[in-house]
Amino acid sequence: MRLAAIFRAVRALFIAIFGLVLVYILYRSRPIVTIYVITPTFYRLTQKPELVRLCNTLSLVENIHWIVVEDSQNKTNLVANFLSECKVPSTHLNAASPKDRNYHIKGSNQRNAGLQWLRENIVKGKQRGVVYFADDDNTYDPRIFSEMRNLRQGATWPVGIVGGSSWEGCITAPEEPSRIVGFWTGYKPRRSFPIDMAAFAINVDLLFTYPNASFDYKHVEQQEGTLLSQVGFKSALDLEPRANGCSKILVWHTKTSVPKIPKQRPHQPPIADFL
Repeated sequence: MRLAAIFRAVRALFIAIFGLVLVYILYRSRPIVTIYVITPTFYRLTQKPELVRLCNTLSLVENIHWIVVEDSQNKTNLVANFLSECKVPSTHLNAASPKDRNYHIKGSNQRNAGLQWLRENIVKGKQRGVVYFADDDNTYDPRIFSEMRNLRQGATWPVGIVGGSSWEGCITAPEEPSRIVGFWTGYKPRRSFPIDMAAFAINVDLLFTYPNASFDYKHVEQQEGTLLSQVGFKSALDLEPRANGCSKILVWHTKTSVPKIPKQRPHQPPIADFL
């Protein structure tokens, strides 16, 4: 009887250990979540230093792919050379903005080019991914990418220095930080998606579920909602709150001032990085 009891105990222990090992193997074999960062960019004197700053931030993040899209008829050597030196895995694209576009709306063609590249280069269901739109002049705490990596469908968080306010974004219930109850914003607070472009990320699978979802040049100050409403969200309340229940600022809508530089001196030698 004692031997039988010992045998049953050993067998139960073996089954438990085997089960734990199997769970661990399955967990480790899951596809790694890649964050796809789409960044529109255009030529100006501050373009390269701002790209360098963003490269430095992204280089601190694991499993990331940077899609840089120039607002240009052709890819430039400046951006191509920069990306070859940046250690972040990247894709270099170009998409010119329409000449007759609404001047209040920027980056739509470039973001759409990034979305199209994802649809053409990702195998649906086999590559877990998140899509985020990062302007080249914003400032990002590397922790923001950890916040978005394991989202289910879409997530949001507050953004600093935006809309004439120190911050804008989601507000959660004090007793329930996993539930969004409203948004703090100064611009049209009653709109369905009162958030900044830097304030959300979505599951890459939504691009295949909704293959026609895109940005446009019609809805001023509402490009975020233009996309989100096309990928299954009825309002920003449907998004998952991140950044400690929307209580931390991990991204800032910064802007570099235009350098006041007089005309180039006649004999000043050119530098390739500014061509």
